[in-house]
Amino acid sequence: MGVLRWHYNRIKSYIGRPRMIVQQQAVAVSDHERCEHPVFVLGAHRSGTSLLRRMLNSHPDIACPPESFFIAHYAAMQDDDLVQAGYDGFGYDHEAMRDDLARKASELHEAFRIAQGKAIWADKTPQYLASAEAIDRLFNQRPRYLLIYRHPCDIVHSLHKRGWKQNDIDDPFESQLVYVKQSINRLDAFYAAHADRAARFDYSELCDAPRNTLSSAMAQIGLVFDPAMLDFGNKDHNFGLEDPVIRGKTNIEASKGAWRSWTKGQKERAIAAFGMKALDDTYWDFSADLARTGEA
Repeated sequence: MGVLRWHYNRIKSYIGRPRMIVQQQAVAVSDHERCEHPVFVLGAHRSGTSLLRRMLNSHPDIACPPESFFIAHYAAMQDDDLVQAGYDGFGYDHEAMRDDLARKASELHEAFRIAQGKAIWADKTPQYLASAEAIDRLFNQRPRYLLIYRHPCDIVHSLHKRGWKQNDIDDPFESQLVYVKQSINRLDAFYAAHADRAARFDYSELCDAPRNTLSSAMAQIGLVFDPAMLDFGNKDHNFGLEDPVIRGKTNIEASKGAWRSWTKGQKERAIAAFGMKALDDTYWDFSADLARTGEA
């Protein structure tokens, strides 16, 4: 009898099931206009991203808080089948899910820019370099990007001196070499795929000629340089997990060349990783990019 009762209940449930063809969709309500084209700073750790974010945050139209970290998690959710299943239950297809995740991911940035009375929000989180493509998809290929490069040996030296590790390689020096090489490859690949919405420049150029470098970079992504960007030392900035040294900086001072104290063996390993130019004072040359803004 128990088996028959079970089958009877199953048939009864099926016959009496709701005739729902299209599920109702919950609608998120927002009472403000959202920033359509946010700006992301992409660069390896110790490449000048903290300096650049303070310059951006000093712009009268741009709000750039400290590192956020959480956006990459929202970006990963858009490719999670279980997350999609959850959204399906609310009547959201994949595009609607992506849009909702993007809205949630940017909510604090939106609140921050509105509190500052600015139109654009920007994000500077070095970890996002590894998930830049997913973040770009999350925001529907609408963000603009500033890619900051630094002499690879300067980055390696700075990371090695601090004992930071970005991977599981046991040899600390080799760990930094691999991380910086991977970061360069990621920057190059992202720029090649999105040059129409990106600008790249060298940290040394930013320090030596900040006005010209920023003017060109901003123009390449459809924005306008403002002199207030150079007065970052006299502006208020939120503090977060970033280089603490930059907090006390009121002027621009390039840090470079400390790697020249390396041993012969370390320099040889740098050449093997980054090529013969690794021991040159100038490693990057983005002068060809200036032709995009007519400043060559």
